[in-house]
Amino acid sequence: MVRGGENCAQVRGEDVYHCPLSRELQEISRKELREDGKKRKAALGEVRRWIKSQAHIKKVRLDSNFLLRFLRMQKFEVKESCEILDKYLTMRVQHPTWFQNLDCRDSKLSELVDMGYIFALPDRDAHGRRVIFSKASAFDPSRFTTSDMMRMHIMTFETLLNDEENQVRGFTYVMDEKAVSWNQISLWTPSEVSKAFSCCERALPMRHREIHFLNLPWTMSIIFAFAKSLLSEKIRKRFQTHSSLEGLGKHVDLSILPSEYGGNRSMEECVGLWKKELEANRKSVLELDQMRVSGFEGVVNEQLQLVRKKSRHDSGSGSEMMGVVGNMRKMEISVEQ
Repeated sequence: MVRGGENCAQVRGEDVYHCPLSRELQEISRKELREDGKKRKAALGEVRRWIKSQAHIKKVRLDSNFLLRFLRMQKFEVKESCEILDKYLTMRVQHPTWFQNLDCRDSKLSELVDMGYIFALPDRDAHGRRVIFSKASAFDPSRFTTSDMMRMHIMTFETLLNDEENQVRGFTYVMDEKAVSWNQISLWTPSEVSKAFSCCERALPMRHREIHFLNLPWTMSIIFAFAKSLLSEKIRKRFQTHSSLEGLGKHVDLSILPSEYGGNRSMEECVGLWKKELEANRKSVLELDQMRVSGFEGVVNEQLQLVRKKSRHDSGSGSEMMGVVGNMRKMEISVEQ
């Protein structure tokens, strides 16, 4: 007799794990994440047994690379790792316009990559971390939606998580907010912002290590404070703002940035290398769409219908924060005059 989720289908089945990490990385993982061969084997077994006991999980990956993302994020605390995995699977089905069809060949996503909106730099920072670079001004709110924005970010994250070194070391972020427009901000309602931050911090199996904002306009201070309030204290402490490249350079080696920011490679070369990386990981990222959990079919259908009906410029109801944005915009115009 089959019990619970023991009949769940496997996108990728169980494997015998062969550690690809260098001795240096294994030592980092042991010190920072409490990972060793014995604990890793036991934890993978426990997580797989938990998955098979869950009736609502219908189809999922059981391979080590995928499950270790959650174990490493939670420092091999199995219960907490299973909770994050459950949230992750739930988010994927509850928000299909954000998490599904993360295809680098999709016309919208491909164009955003070409424009340099968000991509991973080819060179690692001084801590050996991949650096996720974003240029806010490249996002045209008249042509792209918040769903395009979220899919871009999540496609970037899912691609990078295929590399176990990234799972262990975590990520550094450099986000250039120069010339960010009010039209970009007004695309989002406070509830959508909250949902997006919840997804990124509490459902994606990532270690966010350093988060640097460059050229953040003073008029954005209230919005920035609101966004930070949605995050845990641990993540808030990792936020840093810099008014110049000189200030950023005290924390991040500028030579790894695009040459337009003082680095050794042009933006075009960095984007070109990232496109090759996206293509190499395309099949694996799209394979994530095969995972299924039950109990959300009605919610998903309702949400998809709402998205079709709703204009991308509809800011929703009861948006106090957007009122603040409007007032700040008036102040900015007054100062300019």
